[in-house]
Amino acid sequence: MQSKSVILAAWFGLAAVISSPASAQAAAPAPVAAQFGEASAAAALGLEDFSRQNAREFGGRLPAGFPLALAGAGELAGLKLGRGFPVYSISPQQLQAADADLSRMMTPVGNWRFVILSGGKPVGLVTVEKRDGRWQAASFGAAALSRNLEAAAASHPGAQARFLRVYQAQSDFLEMTAAGGKPRFAALLSARQALSLTQEEALLDGADLIEPLRAAVRANLASFR
Repeated sequence: MQSKSVILAAWFGLAAVISSPASAQAAAPAPVAAQFGEASAAAALGLEDFSRQNAREFGGRLPAGFPLALAGAGELAGLKLGRGFPVYSISPQQLQAADADLSRMMTPVGNWRFVILSGGKPVGLVTVEKRDGRWQAASFGAAALSRNLEAAAASHPGAQARFLRVYQAQSDFLEMTAAGGKPRFAALLSARQALSLTQEEALLDGADLIEPLRAAVRANLASFR
């Protein structure tokens, strides 16, 4: 298990990266929306390789703890790529600003997460990031989060969606912006638990989340001292 000092250092290191304008440009050298084509192609290729390699390695029986929520190895050949979400975060320093605004402060972290579907149902996520100048699949898993994301996005068709992870608050959100509308946030399961939110379906104003997020960040950082 990692020590508290190591985890705390990692949190602050990430916060420093997010709050630095230079690093924000490095993470997203082009408009994030323009990354979708290359990122989704990398996700599709990664998923194809993942399916083929695991089918070859495990045959007809998947091991315990397999990263995707599959009923059996027979589903590997039919896996499809679903919705994709660019990933953003916000640093503790940004949250403490007097004029804190979640949508305005969201900074791309440099990766995308795509829902993996089996028979039309979400069974996990593939995360892609840019390495050595090209997009590549980096990890597979997060079955529960994939179901959460798919349900939130499906409830608001046509809205532009961005995935927000506030690491130090251990909270995930989906920012939803309808055409001509104001950005609002769907609190995903981690956020509802961490911030003690009771409304599952309703979209929330970012302003209403600032204080709960600040409190969660303070509590989490204090627990590592």
